[in-house]
Amino acid sequence: MKNIITILLVGAALYSCNKPDNKMPENKSAEPEIKAMDRTEPGETSNQEVKESSENKKEADELSAFPIQQIIKGYLPLKNALAQDDSKKASEAAKNLFSIVKKIDISKTDAKNNSELRDILESAAENAEHIGEKSDDIAHQREHLLSLSNDITDLIKEQGNGGLKLYQDFCPMYNNGKGGIWISESEEIINPYEGQKMINCGSVKKVF
Repeated sequence: MKNIITILLVGAALYSCNKPDNKMPENKSAEPEIKAMDRTEPGETSNQEVKESSENKKEADELSAFPIQQIIKGYLPLKNALAQDDSKKASEAAKNLFSIVKKIDISKTDAKNNSELRDILESAAENAEHIGEKSDDIAHQREHLLSLSNDITDLIKEQGNGGLKLYQDFCPMYNNGKGGIWISESEEIINPYEGQKMINCGSVKKVF
Protein backbone atom coordinates (compact mmCIF):
# COMPACT_ATOMS: atom_id res chain seq x y z
CA MET A 1 0.00 0.00 0.00
CA LYS A 2 2.84 2.37 0.89
CA ASN A 3 4.54 1.64 -2.41
CA ILE A 4 1.39 2.59 -4.33
CA ILE A 5 1.05 5.91 -2.47
CA THR A 6 4.73 6.71 -3.08
CA ILE A 7 4.39 6.04 -6.81
CA LEU A 8 1.30 8.30 -7.04
CA LEU A 9 3.09 11.19 -5.26
CA VAL A 10 6.16 10.93 -7.54
CA GLY A 11 3.94 10.86 -10.62
CA ALA A 12 2.03 13.95 -9.45
CA ALA A 13 5.30 15.83 -8.88
CA LEU A 14 6.65 14.97 -12.35
CA TYR A 15 3.41 16.04 -14.03
CA SER A 16 3.51 19.39 -12.25
CA CYS A 17 7.11 20.09 -13.34
CA ASN A 18 6.48 19.28 -17.01
CA LYS A 19 3.36 21.52 -17.51
CA PRO A 20 3.96 23.91 -20.50
CA ASP A 21 1.80 26.76 -19.08
CA ASN A 22 4.74 28.56 -17.37
CA LYS A 23 6.45 29.29 -20.77
CA MET A 24 3.60 31.27 -22.33
CA PRO A 25 4.27 34.70 -20.74
CA GLU A 26 7.81 34.77 -22.16
CA ASN A 27 6.58 34.17 -25.73
CA LYS A 28 3.84 36.79 -25.45
CA SER A 29 6.18 39.49 -24.17
CA ALA A 30 8.76 38.85 -26.91
CA GLU A 31 6.42 39.43 -29.85
CA PRO A 32 5.62 43.15 -29.22
CA GLU A 33 9.36 44.00 -28.94
CA ILE A 34 10.10 42.54 -32.39
CA LYS A 35 7.19 44.40 -33.97
CA ALA A 36 8.23 47.67 -32.36
CA MET A 37 11.71 47.41 -33.93
CA ASP A 38 10.18 46.79 -37.38
CA ARG A 39 8.06 49.92 -37.10
CA THR A 40 11.03 52.28 -36.46
CA GLU A 41 13.18 51.24 -39.43
CA PRO A 42 11.07 52.77 -42.24
CA GLY A 43 10.85 56.06 -40.34
CA GLU A 44 14.61 56.31 -39.91
CA THR A 45 15.28 55.72 -43.64
CA SER A 46 12.71 58.29 -44.67
CA ASN A 47 14.23 60.97 -42.43
CA GLN A 48 17.68 60.38 -43.96
CA GLU A 49 16.31 60.77 -47.49
CA VAL A 50 14.56 64.01 -46.57
CA LYS A 51 17.78 65.36 -45.03
CA GLU A 52 19.87 64.56 -48.13
CA SER A 53 17.26 66.09 -50.44
CA SER A 54 17.20 69.26 -48.34
CA GLU A 55 20.99 69.57 -48.44
CA ASN A 56 21.09 69.13 -52.23
CA LYS A 57 18.41 71.81 -52.71
CA LYS A 58 20.30 74.20 -50.44
CA GLU A 59 23.50 73.75 -52.46
CA ALA A 60 21.61 74.45 -55.71
CA ASP A 61 19.98 77.57 -54.27
CA GLU A 62 23.37 78.98 -53.22
CA LEU A 63 24.69 79.04 -56.81
CA SER A 64 24.32 82.52 -58.29
CA ALA A 65 24.00 83.61 -61.90
CA PHE A 66 27.26 84.48 -63.65
CA PRO A 67 27.57 88.33 -63.40
CA ILE A 68 27.98 89.06 -67.11
CA GLN A 69 26.03 92.32 -66.89
CA GLN A 70 28.28 93.60 -64.11
CA ILE A 71 31.39 92.88 -66.20
CA ILE A 72 29.99 94.62 -69.29
CA LYS A 73 29.02 97.68 -67.25
CA GLY A 74 32.58 97.79 -65.93
CA TYR A 75 34.00 97.60 -69.45
CA LEU A 76 31.89 100.32 -71.11
CA PRO A 77 33.25 103.33 -69.12
CA LEU A 78 36.79 102.19 -69.96
CA LYS A 79 36.01 102.05 -73.66
CA ASN A 80 34.31 105.46 -73.52
CA ALA A 81 37.25 107.07 -71.70
CA LEU A 82 39.64 106.00 -74.45
CA ALA A 83 37.24 107.37 -77.08
CA GLN A 84 37.61 110.71 -75.25
CA ASP A 85 41.44 110.38 -75.25
CA ASP A 86 41.34 110.43 -71.44
CA SER A 87 44.02 107.96 -70.30
CA LYS A 88 43.67 108.77 -66.59
CA LYS A 89 39.93 108.18 -66.62
CA ALA A 90 40.53 104.98 -68.58
CA SER A 91 43.00 103.86 -65.92
CA GLU A 92 40.44 104.39 -63.15
CA ALA A 93 37.75 102.51 -65.09
CA ALA A 94 40.18 99.65 -65.77
CA LYS A 95 41.04 99.34 -62.08
CA ASN A 96 37.34 99.12 -61.29
CA LEU A 97 36.83 96.44 -63.94
CA PHE A 98 39.84 94.52 -62.63
CA SER A 99 38.29 94.57 -59.14
CA ILE A 100 34.96 93.29 -60.49
CA VAL A 101 36.54 90.39 -62.38
CA LYS A 102 38.87 89.34 -59.55
CA LYS A 103 35.99 89.15 -57.06
CA ILE A 104 34.14 86.58 -59.16
CA ASP A 105 34.28 83.09 -57.66
CA ILE A 106 33.15 81.03 -60.62
CA SER A 107 32.79 77.94 -58.41
CA LYS A 108 29.81 79.64 -56.73
CA THR A 109 28.04 80.46 -59.99
CA ASP A 110 25.94 78.40 -62.37
CA ALA A 111 28.96 78.35 -64.72
CA LYS A 112 31.23 76.55 -62.24
CA ASN A 113 32.04 73.70 -64.66
CA ASN A 114 32.98 75.98 -67.58
CA SER A 115 36.78 75.79 -67.74
CA GLU A 116 36.94 77.95 -70.89
CA LEU A 117 35.15 80.72 -69.04
CA ARG A 118 37.84 80.64 -66.34
CA ASP A 119 40.53 81.25 -68.97
CA ILE A 120 38.61 84.18 -70.48
CA LEU A 121 38.21 85.78 -67.05
CA GLU A 122 41.94 85.46 -66.36
CA SER A 123 42.74 87.13 -69.68
CA ALA A 124 40.23 89.94 -69.05
CA ALA A 125 41.69 90.59 -65.59
CA GLU A 126 45.23 90.72 -67.00
CA ASN A 127 44.27 93.19 -69.74
CA ALA A 128 42.33 95.40 -67.33
CA GLU A 129 45.31 95.40 -64.98
CA HIS A 130 47.68 96.55 -67.75
CA ILE A 131 45.36 99.41 -68.72
CA GLY A 132 45.00 100.45 -65.10
CA GLU A 133 48.78 100.59 -64.59
CA LYS A 134 49.49 102.76 -67.68
CA SER A 135 47.63 105.99 -67.01
CA ASP A 136 50.35 107.91 -68.91
CA ASP A 137 50.49 105.68 -72.02
CA ILE A 138 47.25 105.74 -73.99
CA ALA A 139 48.74 103.78 -76.90
CA HIS A 140 49.54 100.90 -74.53
CA GLN A 141 46.04 101.15 -73.05
CA ARG A 142 44.48 100.85 -76.50
CA GLU A 143 46.57 97.80 -77.32
CA HIS A 144 45.16 96.03 -74.28
CA LEU A 145 41.66 97.34 -75.01
CA LEU A 146 41.80 95.35 -78.24
CA SER A 147 42.55 92.12 -76.33
CA LEU A 148 40.04 93.02 -73.61
CA SER A 149 37.32 93.65 -76.18
CA ASN A 150 37.92 90.17 -77.59
CA ASP A 151 37.59 88.80 -74.04
CA ILE A 152 34.30 90.63 -73.52
CA THR A 153 33.03 89.31 -76.87
CA ASP A 154 33.92 85.76 -75.83
CA LEU A 155 32.17 86.22 -72.48
CA ILE A 156 29.03 87.39 -74.26
CA LYS A 157 29.15 84.32 -76.52
CA GLU A 158 29.40 82.09 -73.44
CA GLN A 159 26.96 83.85 -71.10
CA GLY A 160 24.81 86.18 -73.19
CA ASN A 161 24.46 89.95 -72.96
CA GLY A 162 22.83 90.13 -69.53
CA GLY A 163 19.72 91.74 -71.01
CA LEU A 164 21.66 94.73 -72.41
CA LYS A 165 21.35 96.00 -76.00
CA LEU A 166 24.90 95.88 -77.32
CA TYR A 167 26.74 96.38 -80.59
CA GLN A 168 29.99 94.90 -81.84
CA ASP A 169 31.80 97.63 -83.78
CA PHE A 170 34.84 97.37 -86.02
CA CYS A 171 37.58 99.85 -86.91
CA PRO A 172 39.47 98.83 -90.10
CA MET A 173 42.27 101.37 -89.58
CA TYR A 174 43.56 100.29 -86.19
CA ASN A 175 46.45 97.89 -85.54
CA ASN A 176 48.31 98.71 -88.77
CA GLY A 177 45.28 98.07 -90.92
CA LYS A 178 44.44 94.73 -89.27
CA GLY A 179 41.47 96.34 -87.57
CA GLY A 180 39.99 95.94 -84.14
CA ILE A 181 36.60 95.33 -82.55
CA TRP A 182 34.98 96.81 -79.47
CA ILE A 183 31.64 96.48 -77.70
CA SER A 184 29.36 99.49 -77.48
CA GLU A 185 26.05 100.34 -75.83
CA SER A 186 25.29 102.78 -78.67
CA GLU A 187 24.58 102.21 -82.34
CA GLU A 188 26.52 105.37 -83.10
CA ILE A 189 30.19 104.73 -83.90
CA ILE A 190 32.44 106.28 -81.25
CA ASN A 191 35.91 104.88 -81.87
CA PRO A 192 38.04 104.17 -78.77
CA TYR A 193 41.13 103.22 -80.81
CA GLU A 194 41.45 106.41 -82.87
CA GLY A 195 39.77 108.72 -80.37
CA GLN A 196 38.89 112.27 -81.31
CA LYS A 197 41.20 112.12 -84.33
CA MET A 198 38.84 109.71 -86.16
CA ILE A 199 35.98 109.39 -83.74
CA ASN A 200 33.43 108.06 -86.25
CA CYS A 201 35.71 105.61 -88.05
CA GLY A 202 34.22 102.13 -88.17
CA SER A 203 30.97 100.25 -88.58
CA VAL A 204 28.56 98.00 -86.69
CA LYS A 205 29.32 94.34 -87.33
CA LYS A 206 26.91 92.60 -84.98
CA VAL A 207 24.03 93.33 -82.62
CA PHE A 208 23.71 91.37 -79.37
